Amino acid sequence: MKDQKLLSGDTDVTLLHLEDYVAAGETYYVGRRTEAVRFVGRLHTHDDFAELTWIEYGVLQHVVGGTRRLLEAGDVVFIRPDDVHLFRPVPGRSFAQVAVSFPSETLRALEARYFDPADWAWSAGGLPTTHRLDSVRLQRLTELSSVLVSGPAGRLQLERFLLELLCDLIGRPAGDGLPLWLTEALSRFADDPVALTEGVTGLAGLAGRSREHVNRVIQAGTGQTATEMVNQVRLNRAAAMLRMTDRPISAVAADCGFPSLSHFYRLFNDRFKATPRHYRMVSTVSGLRPLGSSR
Repeated sequence: MKDQKLLSGDTDVTLLHLEDYVAAGETYYVGRRTEAVRFVGRLHTHDDFAELTWIEYGVLQHVVGGTRRLLEAGDVVFIRPDDVHLFRPVPGRSFAQVAVSFPSETLRALEARYFDPADWAWSAGGLPTTHRLDSVRLQRLTELSSVLVSGPAGRLQLERFLLELLCDLIGRPAGDGLPLWLTEALSRFADDPVALTEGVTGLAGLAGRSREHVNRVIQAGTGQTATEMVNQVRLNRAAAMLRMTDRPISAVAADCGFPSLSHFYRLFNDRFKATPRHYRMVSTVSGLRPLGSSR
């Protein structure tokens, strides 16, 4: 995504209203357009609604806040009601854009109920927040939007869609901000028992790069070594297994790539400030047994 100062003479701003887009009894509007549909963007702002828009493929120009921003596949933009903006196709370039428009009051309700200002995607000030999704999360967003348009356009469906997306963005695994090829490899690594056992070698294999290159990129992007990041992913998986299964701790350690039980205990305690056994006990203090327990 690249920003440039806006040099055009766009001065007329159109005020849009959500009621012009949604049908009676509906809460939100979902639209999709590609280069096959000719359009000329008009500078506008929103009277009573916010937008979430993303690029499925190709590139599209976003004029907003006195800048031109080139949006690419995977870019998700959180547009606030008072943003003054427009979209324009890039000559000779293909694209597919999806947008969800919904009431401003939904933003206020979700922010008040769930989010700190630092975590709020539609935060005030500056240009709209933009996230770049890797191919795995972009596919997930496509699936969520398909569900959104398949049922009644009610508030429950809208809030489920927004919360699932926001939880995914805020709860990203280790490696957010790294190159796309590496974030995708990390996503697959977390669910690949063989790769977890192989460690950095397994991660490098999924990424299609050498161990040395993977280590250099991780250190440059996060300050961690590849081994430290691999262990972070392993420990997160181990913690989930301790909470949600009754597998023996030794089996959990082995499943997550720790053949040495003493090494696993040391790393786990350093990360969670508790032994695996105590962590499991605290997680089930309410009396609920881990899933699959027969005791």
